[in-house]
This record gives sequence, C-alpha cells and structure tokens, in this order.
Amino acid sequence: MTDRTFDVNTWFDSYRSAFAPVLRAQQETMKSVERLARYQFGVAGDYLDWSLAQTKAAVAAKSASELVAQHTDINSRLSEQLKKRAQEFTAIATDTQGAVSQWLGEATAKVNEAAKKAA
Repeated sequence: MTDRTFDVNTWFDSYRSAFAPVLRAQQETMKSVERLARYQFGVAGDYLDWSLAQTKAAVAAKSASELVAQHTDINSRLSEQLKKRAQEFTAIATDTQGAVSQWLGEATAKVNEAAKKAA
C-alpha cells in the first residue's frame, strides 16, 4: 500500500484553472450590471430634472405663449439628453457583447486545449 501525501496546492491550482472562466464571466456580468444600473439611474435623473423644469415653468409663466415656449425648450433639451443616453446604451451593449464574445473564445480555447491534452 502506497502512502500518498495530499497536495493542497495542486488541488487549488486545478480548482482555479477549472473555474477561472466562470469567475471571469461573473466579473464581466457584474461590471455590465453596474454600468446598466448607473445608466438607468442617469435616465431617471434626466426625467426628474425634466419634470421639475416643467413644474417650474408652469408656475413661473406669465402667459400661455411664454409657457409653450418654455415647455418647447425644456422638451428639446430632454430630447437631446435622451439621444446622448441612447448612444451611451449602445456603447454599453457593444462593450458587453465584446466581453461575452471574448470570454466565449477564451473558454472554448481552454476546453480545446484540455481536450487535446486528454487525447
């Protein structure tokens, strides 16, 4: 009967190499979720600013034509801000798609490498 010593470092190394792609996927996912949450917070802030500006304009307006002019200006500013937010969302989606594609490529390469070693 042979007596083998249990090598903890080898066990941890195999664990790290096996779960490294999963850990990276989780990290990338959390980065994307954080960016998306910050984006949504920004959009909500834009709408809050818009509603406050609409209310201030309604209270401060002295005539209907002045109110319409102020509302038109406020709405055009919101429109421009939402266009910027749409571009920001596109950037978030593109970056996330790139990270997922890169992760899948690395994971596939790792699986292929392990399969070659096993064969």
